Amino acid sequence: MRVYVPMLLPELADVATPGRLPERTPFAVTDAVRALDPTADEEDLEFEAMCQALDAARDLGAGRRVVAAADVPDAPGTGDDGRLDAAVVVAVADVVSFHVEEDAGGVGSGYDDLLWYDVTELPDLAEG
Repeated sequence: MRVYVPMLLPELADVATPGRLPERTPFAVTDAVRALDPTADEEDLEFEAMCQALDAARDLGAGRRVVAAADVPDAPGTGDDGRLDAAVVVAVADVVSFHVEEDAGGVGSGYDDLLWYDVTELPDLAEG
């Protein structure tokens, strides 16, 4: 299952050494999300889950928000929206990409200016 983990840019400096992301409740394309728009394609639903994660990152503090996209074999049960029921620890090896907002923004902003980075670019992102 593809999950979207909310983070802040400074946190990326702390993930390489332990080889895992901070324990967080991620977002995903859940059955509840699919039910909201049964005609939506998977890409649109994934974008919605990523936007929910981006909004949740605002609760972590000030700064540029990051969404880590990862493929995990077992995700906890799903909630009523895209947020999963429990926090997970995601290995950096399971991350496929990072999505970083171009400029720090508030909830409901930044969706159209996310910058995409491959997981191999983590060292560069961690440097700021």
